[in-house]
Amino acid sequence: MPDIKQVLSDEIRRLARKEVKQAVVPLLKIISEQKNELRELKKQLALLKKNVPEKTVAAPVVTAEADDNTKYRLNAAGIVRIRTKLDISQGKMAALLGVSTHTVSMWEIGRVSPRKNMKKAICMLRTLGRRELKKRLEALGFDDKNKKSE
Repeated sequence: MPDIKQVLSDEIRRLARKEVKQAVVPLLKIISEQKNELRELKKQLALLKKNVPEKTVAAPVVTAEADDNTKYRLNAAGIVRIRTKLDISQGKMAALLGVSTHTVSMWEIGRVSPRKNMKKAICMLRTLGRRELKKRLEALGFDDKNKKSE
């Protein structure tokens, strides 16, 4: 006669496996469907990336070489002062210098300091007249209404 303890233990294991399998099978189907969907989305993304032209960054209009030993004293308030004196936005200043708007913002709040060649370029902006500044901004594609023309 078989041991009742062993029989009950085997039956409990069998029923537990059956319940786990019933719970897992639908999840496996969902996982399989999601993997297929992910594969399709990756294909679509690859096609979209092929169709998007490469972003071209305009060369900076104000260039500066950091070869000389001139020291440029420039702080965050000075950068803001130069920009407001020229009456240009952070975006326009960034375009003139060939950097991002975020970089100009970081300079102005004092979180980061411009490199030596950028300090020279910023200082060179001080010497620009209104007409010269307007010409350089037009060369970068900005119109008179403070927006970049597409």
